[in-house]
Amino acid sequence: MKEVQVAIIGAGLAGLTASIELALAGFQVMVFEKHAFPRHKVCGEYLSREVVPYLENRGVPLSDAPSIQKMVLATSQGNLNTIELPLGGIGISRYALDDRLYKRALQAGVEFVFEAVYHLEFNDDRHRIQTADKSFKAKVVIGSWGKRSGMDRELKRSFFKRHSSWMGIKMHFNAKYPNDQVGLYFFRGGYGGLSVTESGAVNFCFLLQSSRFKETPDLHKCLESIISEHPELGDVLSEAEPLFPQALSISQISFEAKRLVQEHVLFAGDAARLIHPLTGNGMAMAIDGGRRVAHWTGEYLSGALNSRDLLEESYAKEWRSAYRERLWWGRQLQRLLTHKQGRRMGMDLASRFPAALKAVIRKTHGNQQLI
Repeated sequence: MKEVQVAIIGAGLAGLTASIELALAGFQVMVFEKHAFPRHKVCGEYLSREVVPYLENRGVPLSDAPSIQKMVLATSQGNLNTIELPLGGIGISRYALDDRLYKRALQAGVEFVFEAVYHLEFNDDRHRIQTADKSFKAKVVIGSWGKRSGMDRELKRSFFKRHSSWMGIKMHFNAKYPNDQVGLYFFRGGYGGLSVTESGAVNFCFLLQSSRFKETPDLHKCLESIISEHPELGDVLSEAEPLFPQALSISQISFEAKRLVQEHVLFAGDAARLIHPLTGNGMAMAIDGGRRVAHWTGEYLSGALNSRDLLEESYAKEWRSAYRERLWWGRQLQRLLTHKQGRRMGMDLASRFPAALKAVIRKTHGNQQLI
């Protein structure tokens, strides 16, 4: 049975970032991922500039990604607002970004096992990880398997038992859209974002109430229905060429609080908690979270922290301190802008007081990471 210092289950943004950090610090890291790279994922694909210098410093190339400086807010009733983003970001697909992080992790010495993990247990101060036909041991396990996984069921995480009405749908299009702009479009039953990625494709990713989807329970027809109901979306996408054979989707997206440590597994990225997509900060928060969990794991493995309890307490305390405020603001924005009356009020305030909207955007983002 092979033993490593750190096992990371799930190779999303948080898991890959943590693997690079730990490998560069000289630790033995193994990442378990059931899908090969590269592949597309349901994601808004707007990356806040707060983490761009950090990634480039770690050797992840991003210069080909379009720079995004402004945001457009649009309702299906024709209300439209444009603001300059306080920090801005870049447009990059998960297909490209995950693959670049993966290749950088390989260069750093990370070992990958492309198999699903079916069982995880902790005893004698070690984790045992079981795939279909292999067993491994690790001193530390980081859970970064995304929004919802069979591993959540395996660990009996409380949120997994509760139904969530939100689902996410994504499609890439060959369409004309400003490279320097991200659009946030509100429609009946949800909202979605438009932005240009490094390939030139326009990403349309949206969050939808399952009750709205049930009206047209077919991904292609649902996509057509939403585009046809929104004049601004229609202008961009009604004649655009879809670039996937079928839209991608994920259901049961939960935004409720989750335990950050359970059965001595440290959770990172979406496995720790999701920020509401309308903030545009999910990708950056996952990367920053991966950096933080790697820091505390390294402190424990190097002996700077003398107990597992101290590792878990230190990580959870820093995570809450770093993200509590932005998560709170994300919830308030979601509540305001997903209701018709609140959306009308929010759009009016955005038009009258753009500086106030910029201040709220800053509250859902961190500072630029230059390390």
